[in-house]
Amino acid sequence: MNIFEQYPNSRFLHDLPNDSEFFPLRKRITDLFSFFDDLADPNFQQELDGNHPHAPLWEMMLAKILKSEGYQPIRANSGPDFVVEQDGKKIFIEATCPMTGEEGKPDSVPPILCGAPIAQDVPEESIVLRICNALKKKTEQYAQFLDKGIVSADDIYVIAICSSRIDSAGGLWPPVILRATHGLGNPYVIVDRDQGVVGEGIESRDTIPKASGAKVDTTFFLSEDNSSISAVLYSDCSFFSFPFDLYENSMCVHNPKARVPLHPGFIKRIEHIWTIYCHGTSQWRAYRINSA
Repeated sequence: MNIFEQYPNSRFLHDLPNDSEFFPLRKRITDLFSFFDDLADPNFQQELDGNHPHAPLWEMMLAKILKSEGYQPIRANSGPDFVVEQDGKKIFIEATCPMTGEEGKPDSVPPILCGAPIAQDVPEESIVLRICNALKKKTEQYAQFLDKGIVSADDIYVIAICSSRIDSAGGLWPPVILRATHGLGNPYVIVDRDQGVVGEGIESRDTIPKASGAKVDTTFFLSEDNSSISAVLYSDCSFFSFPFDLYENSMCVHNPKARVPLHPGFIKRIEHIWTIYCHGTSQWRAYRINSA
């Protein structure tokens, strides 16, 4: 039974436009649901028809990623969204889709104005703050799961973040997830009057100020406080985007201080970022690794 037959009264599904060459949304969601139908919880239609369907859509995309890799995810009872096994270890995966914040409020991400007559600034700091907030909330939630015995200290724990709700998050360089976990800022160039560009790099930025003046840490994976988080699976792929590529627009960022590390080849079709951290110093180096 496909998703349209399973949920004939869904407002979201009813309102999807007919498929076109560029946006075959009905075909796309039917394909995603074929990986998700046995994982949908009783509130699935309510969440899909709510104001923010990106969260259940991300769960569907995540189910496809996991099953395409040969895993058999199951729903964790009263805990993280999915659990899979690899080499005898349990891997708990908690999915989240950060919101832009309440429109007009300080630190929220303003919407992109379609058809604006002038170029618009990308609110990069506000975007990073939303990702940092999601990481913080999910780490606090992990502590609750641990206290209840739903997960154990020996389990692998992955936060799966999709920024599809934040239109301007995709395409940032360095990627927004590295700005939130490794204290990276904006790229820069050094220009000599006579020689032109003589240097380039990426600025270091370990905090971002909120509108209130409070500083938010952006070195999530360089802190011992977050050693319970094994990795972050990050994607800026949106169900509504063209092109739609779950793998090209995603990456797995490993925690160099993880108490229980995630295997580098967890998702072979997604780029893995491995960080080497120099103990006792602020120096680190990140590498793209071959996950095959």
